Amino acid sequence: MRTQTQSFLGWTGVFISTVFMLLASGLVLYPKITSANILTALRLSSLTTAIPFLLVFVTKPLTATTDELGQWLKSNRSYLWLALTISHLIHLYQIVLYYQLGETCSWTTWLVTAPLWIIMVLFSVTEVVKPEIFDYLYQAHVPKRLSVLYTLGLWYIWLVFTLAFGFGTAAQHIPFYNVPAFMLFIAGAIFNGILWWRKNSPA
Repeated sequence: MRTQTQSFLGWTGVFISTVFMLLASGLVLYPKITSANILTALRLSSLTTAIPFLLVFVTKPLTATTDELGQWLKSNRSYLWLALTISHLIHLYQIVLYYQLGETCSWTTWLVTAPLWIIMVLFSVTEVVKPEIFDYLYQAHVPKRLSVLYTLGLWYIWLVFTLAFGFGTAAQHIPFYNVPAFMLFIAGAIFNGILWWRKNSPA
């Protein structure tokens, strides 16, 4: 159960991060909305989504291997989910602006990313309304259906981001942006894989 101090700090963090994201987006788009400006804003909002998601992604392995950082991430998991979802809703608004300028995205892009939006919103609503549901994931005996649902959702989001950063890296497009992000997401997957192997390997 979260203390009042943790809740206060958590909601304050969400508020500050939301204000920062809105101000950053506004500054990038100021004084004139152009395709180039919107693409820059989209990269920024993608990054402000990716960072808190990566923290959520490694929360469980960190909880199993460390004390302070893992417990802090576990305690603030709900706020991280909320912050990354708000960031990606800002991202969605920027896509709408992009379309209003006559630009388009392929239907396959929407087909792949639509489930990502749904997963983010559903998980965030669950974390805010009834966070104890996902708290079961950190107990010794985890409900199988809940574990499968949460794991599939996490790894789907991870896959979408990793493919996006990976394609950008392969195309040598903005390497200072795509390469570090791609490497961090691969490292997060390796970290999760090591935990799974240790948990399931014979003693």
